[in-house]
Amino acid sequence: MKRRIPRSQWLPALLLVYMLAMGLYFGRDLIEQGETMRLVIVSAVEVLLITALYFFLRKKEKG
Repeated sequence: MKRRIPRSQWLPALLLVYMLAMGLYFGRDLIEQGETMRLVIVSAVEVLLITALYFFLRKKEKG
């Protein structure tokens, strides 16, 4: 019997992997252009949104 992975786990994990890939892809160029603070702020906001999504989906799944 297969156990389904809850959406509150796989969706935030997928978004986190996507965020990391985009950070690696665009991060070097942003740092070279002197936009390090922009990269840090955008990454922090994305992590906060992914965390909020996790708790929202978890609450929705429980009831």
